Amino acid sequence: MDILLKTTVRITISFFSIIIISCTEKKNSPSIDGIWTQEGYGRIIQINDSTYTYYNTTENSCLPLGSGKLKERFKIVRFNENELILNPGGIVDYRFKRSDTLPKICEQENLLKNKSPEDNFEIFWNTFNKHYSFFEKRNIDWGSVKKKYLPIAKKIESDKELYNLFVEIIRPFNDGHIKLDVPDSLSIQKVEKQIAEIDKKSKGDVKADIIKKYVKNAKSYNNGVIQWGYLKNNEVGYILVSDMNDFPHYVTSSYLSKKEFQEQYDNKLQSKSPIEQFSDELVGVEFVMEKILKDFANSKSVIIDLRFNGGGYETVSLKLLSYFVDEPKHVLSIKAKMGNTFTMEQKYVLEPSENRYDGQVLLLTSKQTASAAEIFALGALAYPKMKSYGSSTNGIFSEILWKNLPNGWGFSLSNEVYSDLEGNEYEIIGVPVNQDMDYPEDPDRFYKSFYVYEESNFRDLTIEKILSTE
Repeated sequence: MDILLKTTVRITISFFSIIIISCTEKKNSPSIDGIWTQEGYGRIIQINDSTYTYYNTTENSCLPLGSGKLKERFKIVRFNENELILNPGGIVDYRFKRSDTLPKICEQENLLKNKSPEDNFEIFWNTFNKHYSFFEKRNIDWGSVKKKYLPIAKKIESDKELYNLFVEIIRPFNDGHIKLDVPDSLSIQKVEKQIAEIDKKSKGDVKADIIKKYVKNAKSYNNGVIQWGYLKNNEVGYILVSDMNDFPHYVTSSYLSKKEFQEQYDNKLQSKSPIEQFSDELVGVEFVMEKILKDFANSKSVIIDLRFNGGGYETVSLKLLSYFVDEPKHVLSIKAKMGNTFTMEQKYVLEPSENRYDGQVLLLTSKQTASAAEIFALGALAYPKMKSYGSSTNGIFSEILWKNLPNGWGFSLSNEVYSDLEGNEYEIIGVPVNQDMDYPEDPDRFYKSFYVYEESNFRDLTIEKILSTE
């Protein structure tokens, strides 16, 4: 056999060897399709040909939560034959173990529809029992709740009675992340007073008056989700962050009415998948922070005001924080309730933004600073140079875990425990401040407290205190 023929044979053999090896590897590579049981959270996901169906489960129920294209709802972090890790767009990864089949009860969805008040109560109680993280901290004896209310549930004859029962059960928790999603006809509507409270002030009133009285040439982004400018007659910058969401840069025109802006924004938002929406939030933060940092290039310090921020996305909160820190740090840890134990603790390390603020940072919080806004304050604890004023935050940190009932109602609860880098938890008590300004806890009294001075109709004593020492 001549040299040319030998070479041809070798190439041919090598070529077919590569094909065989490639086919073997493809055949042996695991498929993401199948049934996966989530660790904690009480959920199962079924994946088939890039689509998914998500189920809420308890020992005696299995209800579809949502479905769609997998890549539009989750990022695949990692998977092998027996383990799957998905991220829904937040800072917590969801871990799943492969299961052989769906529980039989998941295949009997039609049998669960409109079950009795007793059955709905049992699923409600069992879900809290397995996943709610703060019974002890909130002084709730959950076992006695079942003993007291199950006999009542057995006698209920209407949806209104069942709704009133659930309201009575959850009221003692005083947890802003516990919610009921029921038909409007059932929910308790606030009765409008015939005589308006002339002296009552709103969150919007206070924010508008802060900007009007103290901020020079204020700028605003996305209908006021974030506003900024220099405090009058001073070198101190001021940033008012009203929410930890609605940051996507979907609307470029600055000459629209609030209504026109919202219509354009909502239309663009609805065209995006959930994963795209989460990503666009962070891109929006980058867009506006570039402008803010440029404006504050000559400032010696900046105030970040979160006193009126009720939350949103923790990713937005931590992204904002990254512009005001100078080194990477483990700032918080998260674990989720799973029966009598917890899921594996996940640690979050905050990386400073490449373009960041180098001056003194002063943080303002109140009892109205809640949820994702508190996570900014929690992360800031790892950076002692960042001083805080006002009052401790609200004390609700968990992502909202949404569940559903056979009768079509929904409800939510707090199943995650957040802690600082030293393992301290701030549920209920909130993140403390360096300088307590003795704010009222009640929101109406808090807003009204800005208008109680004889010499002036409106004063922000916290801002004035900071200005007097800067």
